[in-house]
Amino acid sequence: MGLSFILGDATKDHQNEVVKQIAKLKKREKVKKIYILVPNHIKFASEISILQHLRATFGQEGQVFAQSSVQVLSFSRLAWFFLKDNALYQRTRISNAGLNMLVLSILEEKKDNLTIFKGEQAQSGFVSEVVAQLDEFSKGQINSQDLAFFAEQTNAQSDLYAKLKDLQIIYQEYENRLIGKYLDSNQLLKALTKKLIEINLKDSCFIITGFSQLTASENKLVETLIKNAGEVDVDLILDKPQQQSNLRKNSLYYRSNKLYDNLSSFAGQNRITIQNIGITAERVKSPILLDLGKYWTGTKEKTAELKSESIRTGLDIFSANNRYLEIEEVATRIRHCVIEQGYHYSDFIILTRHLDLYRNIIAPVFGQYQLPFFIDLQKKMTDHPFVEFIMALFAVKKHYYRYDDVMRLLKTELLLPEIKGKRLATKKYREYLDLTENLVLKFGFEGKSWLREDDWVYYRFYEEDMGTQTDKEIEVSRKVNIIRRLIKTTLPPFFEKINRAKNGKEAAQILCNFLIETGISNELLKWRDSAIEEGKIEDAAKPEETWNAFCELLDEYVELLGDHKFDEEQFVEILQTGFQGAEYSQVPSTLDQIIVSESGMVQMNDRKITFLIGATDAVMPDKINNRNIISDEDRSYLKPALNVEQYLNDDTLNQLAAEPFLSYLAFMSPSDKLYLSYPLSDDGKENLRPSPYVTRIANHYGINVATQIREPQMIDSTEHVLKHYLGTKKTTIKKLLTILRQAKNQRGNVPTVWIEIHNFLKADGSETAFMNKILGSLSYQNIPEKLEPKIVDLLYGKTINTSISKLEEFYANEYAYFLKYGLKLQERSIFELSAANTGEFFHLAMDSLVKMLENENTRLSELTVEKLMEKIRVITAQIRELPQFQILNSTQRMQFLARQLDATVMQIAKVLQKQQERSSTQIIQTEALFGHVGTKNGIAPLEFKLGNGYKVNVRGKIDRIDQISAGDTNYIGIVDYKSSSHVFDFRDAYYGLALQMLTYLDALMLNFDRLTKTKPAKPAGALYMHLYNPKLKAKDVLKQSKEDVWLKANKYDGLIISDEDLLQAMDEKLAEESSGFSKLYPFRKNKDGSFKASGRHQLVTLEELKLLLQHNEYLIKEAANRILSGDLSLNPVQWPNKRTALQFSPYKSIFQFDAMLPENNYRKLPKISPEEVIRILTEGVGEINDKI
Repeated sequence: MGLSFILGDATKDHQNEVVKQIAKLKKREKVKKIYILVPNHIKFASEISILQHLRATFGQEGQVFAQSSVQVLSFSRLAWFFLKDNALYQRTRISNAGLNMLVLSILEEKKDNLTIFKGEQAQSGFVSEVVAQLDEFSKGQINSQDLAFFAEQTNAQSDLYAKLKDLQIIYQEYENRLIGKYLDSNQLLKALTKKLIEINLKDSCFIITGFSQLTASENKLVETLIKNAGEVDVDLILDKPQQQSNLRKNSLYYRSNKLYDNLSSFAGQNRITIQNIGITAERVKSPILLDLGKYWTGTKEKTAELKSESIRTGLDIFSANNRYLEIEEVATRIRHCVIEQGYHYSDFIILTRHLDLYRNIIAPVFGQYQLPFFIDLQKKMTDHPFVEFIMALFAVKKHYYRYDDVMRLLKTELLLPEIKGKRLATKKYREYLDLTENLVLKFGFEGKSWLREDDWVYYRFYEEDMGTQTDKEIEVSRKVNIIRRLIKTTLPPFFEKINRAKNGKEAAQILCNFLIETGISNELLKWRDSAIEEGKIEDAAKPEETWNAFCELLDEYVELLGDHKFDEEQFVEILQTGFQGAEYSQVPSTLDQIIVSESGMVQMNDRKITFLIGATDAVMPDKINNRNIISDEDRSYLKPALNVEQYLNDDTLNQLAAEPFLSYLAFMSPSDKLYLSYPLSDDGKENLRPSPYVTRIANHYGINVATQIREPQMIDSTEHVLKHYLGTKKTTIKKLLTILRQAKNQRGNVPTVWIEIHNFLKADGSETAFMNKILGSLSYQNIPEKLEPKIVDLLYGKTINTSISKLEEFYANEYAYFLKYGLKLQERSIFELSAANTGEFFHLAMDSLVKMLENENTRLSELTVEKLMEKIRVITAQIRELPQFQILNSTQRMQFLARQLDATVMQIAKVLQKQQERSSTQIIQTEALFGHVGTKNGIAPLEFKLGNGYKVNVRGKIDRIDQISAGDTNYIGIVDYKSSSHVFDFRDAYYGLALQMLTYLDALMLNFDRLTKTKPAKPAGALYMHLYNPKLKAKDVLKQSKEDVWLKANKYDGLIISDEDLLQAMDEKLAEESSGFSKLYPFRKNKDGSFKASGRHQLVTLEELKLLLQHNEYLIKEAANRILSGDLSLNPVQWPNKRTALQFSPYKSIFQFDAMLPENNYRKLPKISPEEVIRILTEGVGEINDKI
């Protein structure tokens, strides 16, 4: 028997010393077996490394080398080695998820006996906290009787007493259920310890390396080895051991020293000889790193002499603006080291405190730089599609076919429909699913809509094809309903069965059968086979591993909670927790790869260069929060009551005290060079500061920390360029582009080094296509190319059938017109009540009301309020039943908005009624169509020939046509309903941005003969009516009647012909008065009997109207000519108030419009008065052409 300590600081070659000890032991005849115990994380790498060292030591040649007498094991593998044939080892293993289930059942059964924890099992995460606490007790050799003892020593009124009493009740039952039935890791170590006492280990030696602390169970096992084995060697990172009485908790080597003291004390008590073996060989070769080790240990121990090293080739510190640029700099430096200095990729290790911050950055950047890497952390199963399917399945049930949940389930691509006995191909399934999602968003299908008997029908609700279906829409409906029927026929039967499940076992069987019967399990196997065929071995294992993990979870659930009443919410939480703890198996790296790992994990220390990234003050030292049930204060109270064999985890302060040691191990992990780096910001969200450790090192060695601007500059030296910007050919081409752009912008010469790089890449030719594409951006201008005539004909044909609003959009931005109406790009329709929807609702209501009165041969003014309200209720109820308005019946909120719309329609009807009482105006037609192809009803279209066989046909729908008889003339005008306040803008009409009213008036005048046959007809004008329910102000109502206030609020605006006979007929009440303002229209009567516009230039002469109409026709033809000529100018309008045509455009990402670019300019409209517009039009078309 004997105990030896192999001691040395982190710069020493510990593994070499371990191999030397193995060699010495192998020479002893009495030593038959040598066991090396290492942390499980590095077991495989340690085994490979030790065997390689042994082969070199014994001078054996060849590829194959084995040592049956030397075993490299973890504690758990040691248990397998000695207990594999023991009946105890064959017991059912219980996972962490199983322990959660076990504790959950205990909490439910013992809830009446609990106090502070009563009912807490319903709180998210509480069960996991209890399991973690019981696991800590078990590892620390603390049993339930110990908790009862601790409680007796505690104030009965304290929170700790209540915690201990409840934990003792739970723990006692926990122990009872585990004993003799299940096996966890702690029980395994206890069983192993017992086994090692029983067998003869005199011919066995154990070397323990890679540990700085042990749990109580592990410590007990090591003590057993010390007492029974031939020899035990413990390798520790410890320079000079101190006695326990002199040991300070803030000592750098506190944990290692404490372990040394515990084991040496035990050996001394058992009269076992102790030997200290000091390591002399240095693993770290760099002088600066050796000095850094002395500086760091000296800083903490306050014993070493501090000094600054002049040679800093082994230490560098840099920062970057963000994490992405930081990793890009790391990649560049690694390539430089490999290419210029002959390093291998396996010589590098990248460490960071929390890898999650970098996991999604390293892969794409290293891919660009063609760097092979291996992430030394196991991946969680939580993101696997099968896990998502299970969670989504129960979410669909819980939230009753909510959109998000159904799409989550379908997008896993595990539940596929069958057509004629064959599962739909994945490519087609994705197409069908995309169409389904579009339809669901468009019509708001969720809930019972998925389960209805009749199929979904896809309709279009555009202005020109309201509610129509083409063959294309019928085909869309067919594909969509394949997906809908999949949900309808598959999920409800499963939900019904699971609802009837009497207990957990029955529910588990129902779920498992469902997954098999629906082909989910087979689909996972197909994924596996497909990945194997593609050579993706790592991906191939994931589907099977995930399915196996699920089956194990179900088995444990049935075993532990199978007889309990089924609780669906609890079941889902158990599955979720189980998957969160499940990890994919991972084969350790043996290839020439860069290792990426976390600095808090044990490492092999066989790398030459370490990049310690993300070294900010947020993680170095790390921020530690104690979320355990036993708080820091509780631990301070309990620790004095523990015996020498018992153990509780360190409190927060002690964990923080260990942070310098963890950083020290990371600093000393390379043999040649250490790079420290940190980002200055977290993707622009917050500013980050360097770790105080990094700042201290930089200050001590006088290192100027440079921020790596990952964009090259014209002034960079050749050496700087070669070191920081040469990567792969593709990444170098991107850097070359930056320099060439700078030279172009600054009108300077390209630096010689970059000319040489350019010439080399051009001569190389392997990336010519990529290079031409990238460098072609230097001459790129954001100017759309003119369409070829052939393409124009394919897009538009010989005749442009267009609405006038489309041509207004053309004048607002020509390129936007091409995208929307040439390429027909559309935003995804979503289920919402938009301004367009409400406008359509009002239009339909007004049209229905007028037509209803026509059929009844009744004037609106003749109806009572009650009769009017009754008709409005009927009309709005009918409108809400139309497919495009089903949203109004979808939710309580929408039903409230529907009532608001009804009230607005009622209010508008009342206003119309009052208007008719003051005017002789008659409504002769509503929703009058013109220019619609295939429409029997309607008025003649506006058609313009353009030459070369081309023409433009303008279509539209006039909301209302009014007629006013005055003397021997019929005046006919139009009214356009608007959901917001509108006025006729002469400037916008002049520049083609307000063509609608003049175009409608033009079409109306073309059809005068059809509309009136008894008298000659003249135009009355074009008016806007704002359809809304105004809020009345008390001060206004006090001054005048409520009806007058309403009339004023809903007053018409627009263009009116300045004709005295017309104006008198339009407002008969005003005609009877000597002067005043019209309550209906935008004009007033002067005392001399003449009329004048009340505000803007609303009154125009017939000659002025003709000028406006002529110009309007010119604009229509000009727009059509430009469209057919293939013009695609990116020329968004900007109004004088800085409002632009881009403001609400859905195409901004396509435009890439940048006002800073010389080629991208707004078409800025000047301030121009109505009078100036009329003057310009009067002076002739020549000036018009210049100004459009």
